Amino acid sequence: MLGGQVEAWRRAEEIREFCSAVRARADGGSPSAEELGWLRWAKAYAARIDPLGSALRMPSDPPANRRSLRDHLKGDLYAHPWPFDNHGRWKLPGEGSARR
Repeated sequence: MLGGQVEAWRRAEEIREFCSAVRARADGGSPSAEELGWLRWAKAYAARIDPLGSALRMPSDPPANRRSLRDHLKGDLYAHPWPFDNHGRWKLPGEGSARR
């Protein structure tokens, strides 16, 4: 999530810089009506994708299921049983068998 927010912020900043370059290209004159419409749209788009335009919040906890944790678990599932039940809740070793 953080990486995506940084990318969106950079993209919004690049769009704003590009809009400034479009205005500067007019060499002191004003952009055409079509360009002005495009500039309004581009600036509104940059505002929509910029994560700093609203309050930031912590991401929600990821789900604790076999599929979502598969790439992060480096252990041997045959030697060590799966520690979560079917509802994603942590099960201690003596609480019954967790699904493999």
